[in-house]
Amino acid sequence: MKIKSLLAALLVISCMPKAPQLGLRVGTYTENTTAVGVYLYSFDTQTADCTLTGMAPSGNPSFVIPSPGEKMAYAVNEFNDGRQGVSSFVLEDGTITLQESIPIPKELVDGEDPCNLLYTGNTIVSSNYTGGTVTAFSLTQDGHIEGLSQQFGREGAHMHCAVLSPEGKYIFVTDLGNDCIYRFEPDEIGPLSNPVTAWQNDDALHFGPRHMVFSADGRFAYLLCELADKLVVFNYNEGILTPVQTITAYDGEGHGSADIHLSPDGRFLYTSHRLKEDGIAIFSVDSENGTVSPAGYRLTGIHPRNFAISQDGRFLLCACRDSDRIEVYSIDPATGALTLTDNSIEVGAPVCVQFIPGK
Repeated sequence: MKIKSLLAALLVISCMPKAPQLGLRVGTYTENTTAVGVYLYSFDTQTADCTLTGMAPSGNPSFVIPSPGEKMAYAVNEFNDGRQGVSSFVLEDGTITLQESIPIPKELVDGEDPCNLLYTGNTIVSSNYTGGTVTAFSLTQDGHIEGLSQQFGREGAHMHCAVLSPEGKYIFVTDLGNDCIYRFEPDEIGPLSNPVTAWQNDDALHFGPRHMVFSADGRFAYLLCELADKLVVFNYNEGILTPVQTITAYDGEGHGSADIHLSPDGRFLYTSHRLKEDGIAIFSVDSENGTVSPAGYRLTGIHPRNFAISQDGRFLLCACRDSDRIEVYSIDPATGALTLTDNSIEVGAPVCVQFIPGK
């Protein structure tokens, strides 16, 4: 009888669904740190445990993105001394292998300190902070980087990120230096065609646009401004950004606001802040008009830069660069509040963390 009971219990256990595993993609600063490049981890969505599955050497791969289908990955190499460029990697079964590194040629374009990438139309678009440009690199059918195909720059610019509009017709680029957002309408020439200024800050205070996100339904856009720690909410319609709210993102006066993300259900908005009272601000989102209201603030490790929210909305992972770890937080589904777990990932100077969808 005991043997039958044991066999029955084992049968029940074997039939229980395994905990969904998500991948993690992590970019780092490697210069004068213990990091060596891009890291891949497996993340258990039940226990929040992480396991390293792969690593590829690369110089300062501070922002990493996948190709459609997750067969390739691309990273910036964030330097301003001639080594700046973009790199491609092959992804397979939880492993990552460097394929090539292509410099952003100084003699052709001011491309220093590339800090963000966008994949669109078999092209990668790099936002170059110190260089004040955005540059497009065409890709071959098998994912190789062919070379520089298009560029755009402005005097005094500090480009920080490029995002695709919800309907896929436009690309928006934030310019911290000139306090504005540019809009491009890709055509047969390339993704950086037909530039216009989509929004210009007219406040006497320099905001310093850094990162922006669109709501899942495409009706709203949210802009986090680094220098003034401001959050700007826009109505969005057919390429037009109409500001409807400006709010102080946090009162720590660090003037180092960094990243911004919405929860998968759109009920909460999160922003990260550095240099003083480092942490993540939490906002409730009004589903009708898109405006936000403060809902809390969570102190984190030192220099929280990029962060990511799991697709099920249960976890937020924050890359704390100067603490050499990625902190894992559970999210309260009712309030959006963050609770630190015991599952931090120890890795040198992490500055980019992204979830890879499970299969």
